[in-house]
Amino acid sequence: MIGKSLMTTAAMVVFALACASILQAADMSGAWQGMLSSPDGSQAEVQIDFSPQGFPLYSYTNNRGLTRQVELSHAGQTVEYVPPGGGVQRMVVQSVEKGHGRLTVRIAGAFERASQGYLDQRQEAALFEYALVPEGLKMRVTTRTENHFGDKDMIVGGDPNSVVAEGLLQRLR
Repeated sequence: MIGKSLMTTAAMVVFALACASILQAADMSGAWQGMLSSPDGSQAEVQIDFSPQGFPLYSYTNNRGLTRQVELSHAGQTVEYVPPGGGVQRMVVQSVEKGHGRLTVRIAGAFERASQGYLDQRQEAALFEYALVPEGLKMRVTTRTENHFGDKDMIVGGDPNSVVAEGLLQRLR
């Protein structure tokens, strides 16, 4: 009886190690697509592109209509551009943590635009969590936004809004 139990345990360990090595070998590179859902019932279809090194690619279009991609690979990276419609968009990578089949990226963003004496400001903090699972790529996004609008006499807004969305993505072939 002990020998059979030991064989069963050894078989389970080999199976677990095989699954772990599959997830390690199956990196996040390439394009992934799926649906993210929030607790309030809202849903959004997303596509996330990863570099060959397994880091997410941030895509943006500037006011000249040029679309660019930047690999988000390390803390301290800053992306700054003028979006269509004017203003300045700034995004700073605060942290990147990469492990076996897991990736976490924390960013802080800010948008500012002044027009006809009015100032429009938006701040956003976002935490992107990715984990390879046998069914695909689990993604969870936690965002916190705050908006301010005003002129030289008064600024309104400032009520923070937090949203959590998560879902399972599939690799696009």
